[in-house]
Amino acid sequence: MISLVSTPEYIVRTSPELTSRWVATESPNNFRLLRHDFDIVTAANNGGFLRLTVAAGTYTGIAGDVIAVYNKTLNAMYSGIVQAGSTTTTIDTDIAFITGFDPSDTALDATRAITYINDNTLHAGYYFEGRLTINGVLNALSIVASPDSFGYADLDVSGILRIITTIGKTADYSALIMAETNKSGNFSLEYRECWYGSSNVWIPAEGSPSGIWYYAEAVRSEEQGSNLHEYVADDVNDAPFFNSFEQPVYFLGLPFDISFIIPERAEISPASDITVTLRTYNAANTLLSENVSTIAAGTMEGHVCSLNIAPSAIEINAHHFTVEITTP
Repeated sequence: MISLVSTPEYIVRTSPELTSRWVATESPNNFRLLRHDFDIVTAANNGGFLRLTVAAGTYTGIAGDVIAVYNKTLNAMYSGIVQAGSTTTTIDTDIAFITGFDPSDTALDATRAITYINDNTLHAGYYFEGRLTINGVLNALSIVASPDSFGYADLDVSGILRIITTIGKTADYSALIMAETNKSGNFSLEYRECWYGSSNVWIPAEGSPSGIWYYAEAVRSEEQGSNLHEYVADDVNDAPFFNSFEQPVYFLGLPFDISFIIPERAEISPASDITVTLRTYNAANTLLSENVSTIAAGTMEGHVCSLNIAPSAIEINAHHFTVEITTP
């Protein structure tokens, strides 16, 4: 069996739950998986050696198989060999029984001291495999990771996301707002466990909606993590522009645009619009003008977009300007 134990998502709010699934392509984006071939029901002392039971009829290994069992109480793996007399429900091992294996104590029983067993003979050459569907198209490349001694491994999807972004911008200043489709988009992940001779089905990773995650070409530090949650506005929180500088410099007369993220929103009818408000000020911070534009979000949702500031919109005596983007 295989479990997805962590993802690059960020919990923005717990109640009601609100999560961010926007990630930076140039940072590790790890989906952590856990291998647990057979979950343990009970553990017992069998003449000084560890005896395990699993759900009736589920164990498919045989005597002589090399196994590893996880002890949650001691946070350790113990290797051994399946002994003769084992069945599809009871597994006898040559692992010496020690204190901490016995789950008969109420506290230990509640957490199941021995939680799972991995059979390295039955599942020889074990590894995890993942694949991405990017902007609705299944990518031909797959991601492979081998688990550590505990059964954990990370599928890092950033390697594929990084190569599907391209140099240059698609926004050509022909419209007020344009989506940067070569710098951002969406993907979904499927994963499966593999070993010699296996043909397991693909399992879709969780996400919202419909297993969808979003990516943007960006670099994040290890401390920041790969999630771009602070740049994604929601019903409660505003978000800054997708820019390295709090106050970027505008050179009068030259082309200028600034990026921001338009998140996917629930479908409504009629479709909602985006309102862009540009205010210019002189050096005394006196308002010179206010220009309000309304455009349809359309297919720009779920992308990093560029907002074009036309030179004709900035007065010759302007000292600074502000831009605000709002949605209903």
